[in-house]
Amino acid sequence: MQTEFGAGRAAFALAALAISGAGWGLSAQESALSPTTVSVTTVFRGGVAPAAVEAVRRAGALSIDGRLDDPAWQPAPIITDFVQGVPLEGAEPSEPTEVRVVFDDRAIYVAARMYEADPSVIRARLTRRDERGSFDSFKLSLDPNRDGLTGYEFEVSAAGAETDKYLFGDTQEDGNWDAIWDSAVEIDALGWTVELRIPLSQIRYEARSDVQTWGINFERRRLETNETDYFALQSRTARGRVSQFGTIDGLQLTRASRRVEVRPFAVSQYHTAPAENGNPFFDGTELEPRGGVDVSMGIGSAFSLDATVYPDFGQVEVDPEVINLTAFETFFPEKRPFFVRDAQIFTFAGSRGGRMGGGKALFFSRRIGREPRGNGPYDADYRETPNLTSILGAAKLTGRTNAGLSVGAMAAVTGRESGQAYFAESDSLGAFVAEPQAEHAVVRLQQDFRGGASKIGVMGTGLRRELPGDGTFEFLASNAYSFGVDFEHQWGGSRGRDFRLWGFYSSSLVQGSSAALLRLQRNPIHYFQRPDADYLAIDSTATSMFGSDWRVQLEKEGEHWTWGTWAGQQTPGFEVNDFGFLTSGERLDVGARVGYRDIRPGNLFRNYNISLFTYHNFRHSVLDDIRVRSNWRRAYDAGAAWLSGRFTFLNNWGLNLNVSYSPEGQSDTQTRGGPLMMDPAELNFRLDANSDRSRAFHVSPRFSYRIAGRGRGHDMSTGLNISFRPVPNWRFSVNPTYSSTRDGAQYVTNTTVSRYAPTYGPRYVFGDLQRTRFSMDTRLNVSFTPDLSLQLFAQPLLSSGDYLGYRQLGAAESFDFLDYTEGRILRVNGAVMGCADGTTCVWDSTRYFDIDGDGAQDFSTRDRDFNIRSLRGNAVFRWEYRPGSELFLVWQHARRESAAFGDFDLNRDFRGLFSTPAENILIVKVSHYLSI
Repeated sequence: MQTEFGAGRAAFALAALAISGAGWGLSAQESALSPTTVSVTTVFRGGVAPAAVEAVRRAGALSIDGRLDDPAWQPAPIITDFVQGVPLEGAEPSEPTEVRVVFDDRAIYVAARMYEADPSVIRARLTRRDERGSFDSFKLSLDPNRDGLTGYEFEVSAAGAETDKYLFGDTQEDGNWDAIWDSAVEIDALGWTVELRIPLSQIRYEARSDVQTWGINFERRRLETNETDYFALQSRTARGRVSQFGTIDGLQLTRASRRVEVRPFAVSQYHTAPAENGNPFFDGTELEPRGGVDVSMGIGSAFSLDATVYPDFGQVEVDPEVINLTAFETFFPEKRPFFVRDAQIFTFAGSRGGRMGGGKALFFSRRIGREPRGNGPYDADYRETPNLTSILGAAKLTGRTNAGLSVGAMAAVTGRESGQAYFAESDSLGAFVAEPQAEHAVVRLQQDFRGGASKIGVMGTGLRRELPGDGTFEFLASNAYSFGVDFEHQWGGSRGRDFRLWGFYSSSLVQGSSAALLRLQRNPIHYFQRPDADYLAIDSTATSMFGSDWRVQLEKEGEHWTWGTWAGQQTPGFEVNDFGFLTSGERLDVGARVGYRDIRPGNLFRNYNISLFTYHNFRHSVLDDIRVRSNWRRAYDAGAAWLSGRFTFLNNWGLNLNVSYSPEGQSDTQTRGGPLMMDPAELNFRLDANSDRSRAFHVSPRFSYRIAGRGRGHDMSTGLNISFRPVPNWRFSVNPTYSSTRDGAQYVTNTTVSRYAPTYGPRYVFGDLQRTRFSMDTRLNVSFTPDLSLQLFAQPLLSSGDYLGYRQLGAAESFDFLDYTEGRILRVNGAVMGCADGTTCVWDSTRYFDIDGDGAQDFSTRDRDFNIRSLRGNAVFRWEYRPGSELFLVWQHARRESAAFGDFDLNRDFRGLFSTPAENILIVKVSHYLSI
């Protein structure tokens, strides 16, 4: 088995790199996705104490109708102390706002009046529930634990559309969280008003006999001036969100709310598609009814127990079409309701995405109930396998104690799936295992200290498969485990928490047959078979593989200047793809960033942010001898330096500019398990702009260009997003995108027909690929009422790939090639013998290669030219017929065809798209909410 690398040697190597001036860098994606916590003390607004509200127990009738004439509101004090957060932080609001708060044993009630001198400027644009949009709105935020980290957000637009979110980590939010609450709005001569009723059963709080103090904030959004006003200022120059809340005093909640919710659902799916003659499994139509139930029960005041039987698979939304020519998996987000609820509690500090750090997560819930991977007998004429693996049952426990301990635990069991195979010669059917039964478990604990300024957490995952004994699934691991520890500590500075140190350590263990472990060692994440990697070796007898991953990052926040620096390591054996998500291999990495921002409007800009950051990744071969400069060069995998700027002009138009440079590196994935290959330097430029997004019509053009050295190629991409609201409750958007890419080294295949010593024996063949892509995402959202909406979506996509020439890598660690010349096919008595007048030729979708030029073919592969014509679309009618209960009527339409023209012809391919056979799915889904 391969040798693992200790953290001590890696840390020493990273320190040596910093001293040598190779640069420290930080991925923008990683920085943005890193969990953060901040000060729980508001030090703005001239250093005054946090804003405070006095709550009053409800006395008298109160109906949620948007009119503020109920007797219950009269005893409540009127809250008028608001401050502008955007555009001019700390200034007086342009229009006054008044808020009242009352409570009883069942709910929190809030009434607000938003004064408007000219009510005609109120943007009362109607959207469906939880849809982002540009509209005037009022927002209530609560922190019942007053921990400065977690909370709840309830927003109502001037048209009555509701949005709710769960806040966590002080800076992050979960938009998938849904609560059952009431609101109503009215527009009158003075402006507009809103009433909210938040049932206590929808939030977690501690019932006790003494008077409580919660965190609270109110926020008004006014589009006429693109203004946001706060009760407690949420400063843009400090980390945190919940930690900047004000307080609400006087709450006396002696009785805990009962929290038992049941959501049964039923789905009926009707599928039509072209039938294939002789296929006994599909005659062109298929009806599939199914159903299940989700149950949620409160355990005390802090925890919830959720369970599901045959959960909803989220059929309402479809994944977009993706043309992936890489060796790595495409990431698609989770959409199933059971798994998206409270998903934030399972977030680990090491989870991140983006090209710099690669996709990474210890726990990826879409692995539960994934598409079966059993293919059945190879000699069968037709096979039928289920689209998804059945989830027999799943349960999770989530919550947070008053002592600051967050707990998340989940277990799920997926069933053994069977498929059928048809043999035409004997006219017989046979059953086969399509996916083995599996048990999944994940546990997450996190403890806060010092009012949330420090925290430490642990996470563990486990997967066990019941593999059949006949060896048909020997390519899968039988067990997969991961474990992680993360921490965070904040201190110092004028704001009390300006410095932040955070990090994590995680490890993985995979167990299985020697065949399963051999497959893992050879997959694109690891490539232990690389012939020039002396520190790696294939172990054909191994039945387990262990690896680790760690990172330490230091950050500084300031009013204008911010910076950060980090170092980390991922060892070659780290593997979490059985139950997590991973697209990057072994590396040692370092980096840093520095930024300057100004949030106060000036003569030209409303605000701006300029940042410079860099990152550099090295393979573990650098540890062989860190004193040798050539060893650093050979071990250099990837890196870049970015200069980026985000500017918002006084008229609310925006401009984003990014310029980056990546130096030459040595790729360990280009040859798909072969030797290192030079990755030429490249220069990237990207420009994005947008008009004022608060207007009924706005556009967002974008343009990017990349050019690589040594003739590697270039690519250009341009697009234009157009959004238009012809009436307040209609929103139409269209997003045409065109890209053209020239890649002089797209991997094709390798052959061992004739040994080639400069690349350790095999010959690695690449193509000079010209790719062209056009797509046009189109959406129409119509909201008839806040509870009744229609959504239409269409994504036509045309993509072509034309291999203009073929070449062979000339030597390892280089970007030198031996070109194959195009010839003509040579046939004798109808049989292909080889190529004439060249060393490669194509016939009947097969490409032949003649290495030595003697006219006889040496090897062949399928011709790689392609054209993809795809159309995906759906129509979703949604009716929330009572709070929490929904009816969906869904039509999904798909067309897809592959051809081998190679060139891009918009007219030909667009016409051909609509002559492609169509697949249609009609879905009726009903879910009913019951509160017991």
